[in-house]
Amino acid sequence: MNHLSTKYHLPGFLLALLTLGGAISISFLNPLHAESESKSGGGSLSLADATARAIEKNPALAAFGADRRAAEARIITAMMRPNPELETEIEDVLGSGEYQDFQSAAYNVGLSQLLELGGKRRLRENIARADVEVEDLRYESAVREVMLETAKRFVAVLTSQSAEENASQVVAIAEDTAKAVGGLQEGGRGSAVDVKRSELGLKQAQLQLGNRQRESILARRQLAAMWGESDPSFDRVTGKLTSPRKNLPSLEELRAGLEEHPAVAMAKAGKMSAQDSLALERRKVTPDLNVGLAYRRDTTIDDNAVVLKFSLPLPLWSQNEGGIAEAEAAIDQNEAIVTQTLTRLDLALSEAWAQLENAHAEYQIVSGEMLPAAEELHQTLLEGFGLGRTSYLELLEARRSLTEIRSERIDALAKYHTARVEIETLTGTNSN
Repeated sequence: MNHLSTKYHLPGFLLALLTLGGAISISFLNPLHAESESKSGGGSLSLADATARAIEKNPALAAFGADRRAAEARIITAMMRPNPELETEIEDVLGSGEYQDFQSAAYNVGLSQLLELGGKRRLRENIARADVEVEDLRYESAVREVMLETAKRFVAVLTSQSAEENASQVVAIAEDTAKAVGGLQEGGRGSAVDVKRSELGLKQAQLQLGNRQRESILARRQLAAMWGESDPSFDRVTGKLTSPRKNLPSLEELRAGLEEHPAVAMAKAGKMSAQDSLALERRKVTPDLNVGLAYRRDTTIDDNAVVLKFSLPLPLWSQNEGGIAEAEAAIDQNEAIVTQTLTRLDLALSEAWAQLENAHAEYQIVSGEMLPAAEELHQTLLEGFGLGRTSYLELLEARRSLTEIRSERIDALAKYHTARVEIETLTGTNSN
């Protein structure tokens, strides 16, 4: 079932994600850079398409359509008036004397109707409609979780692609180095030991490339599993992990978005429903009136008559104290749930923000200071090796450092963007 075609209402940032051809983006953070195409083609997949597939086919969302229909059905039930009752009475029969058999029977045939007083039916309807709202919010909250997990796995695929590209570059460097070492030996300036070392370094680089390629396959499978696909129908995802912007907003600015989280709205809706339930329990003290109208046929005098009936329970022994106390306790419980939900989301936001800030700082150091220095050192030693001024071991160590720093850069970007999409899911912010 395609839940996007149901009556569920998605927040603006979710709709923006599904309609735009880029990755998740929020106003204060540099988004994942996406290619111009919004549709996957040629074996590639965009984040928008991945998210749409996950929402449409994720097994965790499959039951929500039936749950909402059931909640809507409860509204119909709550709005229904009590059915009238058909009453039939036969008096003065099967006795003795003149009441023997049906000789002196009196027949009453009529209808009675229960009239609910105190607005009970309206309150039941309000409670049922609140249940539908809760179902909508439950679905929206579940959609956010599916979108978050999809975005995280999408980032993981981008990370594995970047790592694979980095490993390919290392293989290319190792191949060039091996050729250079071989050329030096042929010219009488290199040693057989350096040739063996360069060949071993090339094999190690090729081994690492194979590992990165297998990791990419696994990451794609984990992403495809979000919509129940065991064999991914795409070869890669579009986009890349772009550099963070220089400045980040404060945590206090982000906390304002937590109030709009569907989990908070769901808790508040539960509290309002509990308040309506309390009002209903209090109205139950007001007795309902039963009225009836019947036709009476008395065979002993061969006459007809109309019978009017009125009945009203007297609330002498029970004032529904138990039901009222239970409803009051439900209100207290839902107030605690609202507070608990806000606390839980605030903690999750604080943790994601700390991860974002740490990744941002790590990236600034790695990309701004360590990587340029490592690239410059590697280039200097590579040129020196070609001139016979640098040993192969020095060049090998420089290449290892450059590879590690490039990997650290990719890891910092992955942690940054993973924390970023979690913050966006919690706060519901977007770049539009």
